[in-house]
Amino acid sequence: MERMEMEAKKRPSMTKGERKQMRSEDLVPAVIYGRGDDSLPLTVDGRTLRQVLTTGGSNVLLDLKVKARGKKTKQETVMFRDIQRDILVQDRILHVDFIRISMTDKIEVSVHLNFVGEPVGTEEGGVLSMVTRVVDVKCLPGDIPEQFDIDISALNIGDSITAESLVLGDDIELITPPDTTLAQVLAPMAEEELEPAVEEELEEGEEPAVEEGEEKGEETPAAEETEEES
Repeated sequence: MERMEMEAKKRPSMTKGERKQMRSEDLVPAVIYGRGDDSLPLTVDGRTLRQVLTTGGSNVLLDLKVKARGKKTKQETVMFRDIQRDILVQDRILHVDFIRISMTDKIEVSVHLNFVGEPVGTEEGGVLSMVTRVVDVKCLPGDIPEQFDIDISALNIGDSITAESLVLGDDIELITPPDTTLAQVLAPMAEEELEPAVEEELEEGEEPAVEEGEEKGEETPAAEETEEES
């Protein structure tokens, strides 16, 4: 796993307006916490933050150099815990949570899956379904893999790959349940399987059959006899 450096500045408590002004200058509010130390509010440069995420990904190890006015720069070893993004503005990050880590303590992380190849079953009409894109593992920070490459080219129709088939190595523990399906090739649905469903829909939408000689709103002879008797 790649290890990178980034600078951060300690920040005071801010009003909503001050945070909005800060973001307009491409500065991102952040916080660092964990390992029994107090949480620390920070500010990081938005451009640098995006470069780090593009280069190292969300599981990157960071040597965060924290600057505080009138104090020596303090270095913290951290990882991203949470990244809040603007859903309307592309690449705009609203807030970041960093968590302190120890290089000698195992942690749980989510690792991206990279599916490689084209399943042979799709050449016969099968449909590839990528059920999940990540798996959870536990390992030392220095052993975190960038991704797991999974060869799916041998999958036929009806075949699947589960989490237990991943080759992790002795230093990595799988947290995701082993029987979790990662990818599978589904059989195509035949036309004759579709037709009954369409017919059933039409039947459900039809009005109840009316016997010959009856009209909506007209009383049946049986109803007239009942009225005469009463």
